[in-house]
Amino acid sequence: MKKITALLSLSLLFLLSACSSSAPSASGSGSEDVFPEPVKITAEEAHERMASGTPVVVDVRTAGEYAESHIPGSILLPNEEIGAEPPVQLPVLDAEILIYCRSGNRSAQAATKLSDMGYTNLSDFGGIIDWPYETESGDYQPAEKAGTLASFAAWDLNGVPVDERIFADYKLTLINIWATFCGPCLREMPDLGQLAADYADRGVQVVGIVVDVPQTSGAFSQDMVLTARDLVEQTGANYLHLLPSADLIAAKLSGVSSVPETIFVNNKGELVGQSYVGSRSGEEWSKMIDALLETAG
Repeated sequence: MKKITALLSLSLLFLLSACSSSAPSASGSGSEDVFPEPVKITAEEAHERMASGTPVVVDVRTAGEYAESHIPGSILLPNEEIGAEPPVQLPVLDAEILIYCRSGNRSAQAATKLSDMGYTNLSDFGGIIDWPYETESGDYQPAEKAGTLASFAAWDLNGVPVDERIFADYKLTLINIWATFCGPCLREMPDLGQLAADYADRGVQVVGIVVDVPQTSGAFSQDMVLTARDLVEQTGANYLHLLPSADLIAAKLSGVSSVPETIFVNNKGELVGQSYVGSRSGEEWSKMIDALLETAG
């Protein structure tokens, strides 16, 4: 078990602390920073990426234009509202972001502004007038969240938005709260990766939350995001990992004093059983999961 005494308060650390890594600043003002130029792609290429992956699709038109017709799943971020700091909707600087507008002018402007802030995986696919695929109408209405595990907004390590719907298709979700500095956490993660594979066909999933990735001026520390990804790969913990959003801090993380800590939730995000502080072997977790599944029927 690893005490998080250096963190003092998770809420203050994640929401207020300055990033001490060498990631680009939110303003992108450092003269030594050189970021990749946004890539221009076709509507067909964008459609293929949406079908084969999970890019973040951004509509930079006005709210009225969005309501009239937009690409399903796209988020609204009007070009005129993009300022000098990373938008809260896009907190991971190397997330795959696909941008469009009406004809291609505002998408090019928005892509340039985001690139200047330090975003490194931007693709501009022009205007919706050249989009031959499915569209839909309706106002942009991001869901209001309660800041609980049954109602939250967050992002995975690749910057893809997630919420409580990740629990819906599973009888049981093991949520493992870990930190990049925590030896016991990392030693436990290979077993959790194996559990995720072993129980995949029994309605059980494993989800990680990495707590020590700070967020400043809208963006998570890119160096720490990369560190977390590397550790996930090295440990074989090939399951979903979440970044510590404000909702997750309110829902659980503000009360965490030691890592690893593990909890279980049902398909509604409701706590099942108790919280477990400290690491366990794969065999120990397997026994707990089997008992919880039996209780759940």
